[in-house]
Amino acid sequence: MSGWTEGYVGGIDYIRAVYRDWSPALLCFALTLHGWRPPEGLRRGRFTMAEPGCGHGLTSALLAGAHPAARFEAMDFNPSHIAGVRRLAADGGLANAEFLEESFADYARRDGPMLDAVALHGVWSWVSAENRAILLDVLRRRLAPGGVLFVSYNALPGTLAHMPLRRLLVERCAEGDGPLPDRIARAVDFAAKMAAQGGGWLAGTDGVAERIEQLRRKSANYIAHEYLNGDWTAFYHADVVRGMAAAKLEFAGAAVPMEQLDDLALSSAQLALAAEAHDPAQAETLRDMMTNRSFRRDLFVKGGERLGVAERRSLLGETRFILLVAADDLPEVASTPIGRLPFPPALYHPLGEALAEGPQSLDALLSRPALAAQGEAAVLRALILLTGLSLAAPTMPEDGLEERRTSADRFNAAVLERHRFGDTPGQLASPLLGAGVPVSRIEALFLLAARRGTEPAAFAWHHLSADGIALGRDGERCEGEEGNRAELTRRHAAFVQRRLPLLQKLGVA
Repeated sequence: MSGWTEGYVGGIDYIRAVYRDWSPALLCFALTLHGWRPPEGLRRGRFTMAEPGCGHGLTSALLAGAHPAARFEAMDFNPSHIAGVRRLAADGGLANAEFLEESFADYARRDGPMLDAVALHGVWSWVSAENRAILLDVLRRRLAPGGVLFVSYNALPGTLAHMPLRRLLVERCAEGDGPLPDRIARAVDFAAKMAAQGGGWLAGTDGVAERIEQLRRKSANYIAHEYLNGDWTAFYHADVVRGMAAAKLEFAGAAVPMEQLDDLALSSAQLALAAEAHDPAQAETLRDMMTNRSFRRDLFVKGGERLGVAERRSLLGETRFILLVAADDLPEVASTPIGRLPFPPALYHPLGEALAEGPQSLDALLSRPALAAQGEAAVLRALILLTGLSLAAPTMPEDGLEERRTSADRFNAAVLERHRFGDTPGQLASPLLGAGVPVSRIEALFLLAARRGTEPAAFAWHHLSADGIALGRDGERCEGEEGNRAELTRRHAAFVQRRLPLLQKLGVA
């Protein structure tokens, strides 16, 4: 954990994942809800975005495939990360994305265009104070006036409970020998034994035993990069706000729309206590204390413009949404961070049916009698909840759709080919959303078989069996090629009936 890694864990790759939180349509929706004018380029799909510390760069690659008129630059100092995403970019025909193998200091010395948006996922907590200062300088110089920053970080006070666990894992891994994944597994097992004994911090802190059990199901790649970095800092929100001010950045609000609904997590009495703080940053920090938040996803703007009431309503009214599941798959009760939340049928049934037809603006939804009867506030709140739970999403404008469709299809072809040998990247680029749509490996193999004009069950079984994968049904293992192909045939029929129509609406099939 030294040398060129600057204390960041090396020798093991970060997890391969795509994150939806800074897709342009979601950024614009969140900013508008908070009363800020979104950058016009983000709204129209013609913007420049950077992702310093991009890991495997899959989010930037997918967004580049979905937004051919935009430009992306992503950097990471791990050469294996950059080598992999450069190969994906070449295979997917991404002429609008640059993936750089650089440190933050190298990146800061690079000249480049002004940026409309910057995404820092987890980076703020995992790098040194020196590197945070370098990133602030990049933001100060290159983020354009009106530009937006997405930043996620380990938050206090919720992360306090994880700090002794992190120290335990770091120390146990450091004193062991053998490959790092083996040391991580032994360290987690040791932590589990301590938890079973109880007492002290383990007995006095809620959720520790459950957290350790969760780690048993996590990959060594996740644990290494989440817990073992030399720099691992959790922040009070107010301190992040004050730090960002050095780059002329102002807190704009939570990046996840659902987290903007204070009444989901706080009582009226708690809200009143938070309102007693004159400093907005301190008020937000008080909310974190009352909810014990351990992770934040925040938006900051540089010289952001406030929207008037009428213009905010106009922008929200023209924002279009689409369902990400079948209408009859909408739950009656949803699990949220604060417990189970009912979805009243009188509102969610007509809303789900409308969104299942295709993209619908808020104004168009409110023109329907069944939804108009529920009231604008209730419909907007429902859209916020559905969006936050990944059951619906805002879409990009019609303008530029065909260009996005051509680019996304080319990129998705490369992604589907990769699923012959694994399950990542597990998302396809949607030209409608301008973001990713999750697909399983089996779904990807079915889609690839359709592109190739070959029998789907046989094609999927050929590749799954090569990896030693066997299927199961109703708790029983499928036996032999015949049993597995029969199960894949059944799954393909269900896929064609239920899932494929949705993927076609989203433009990924």
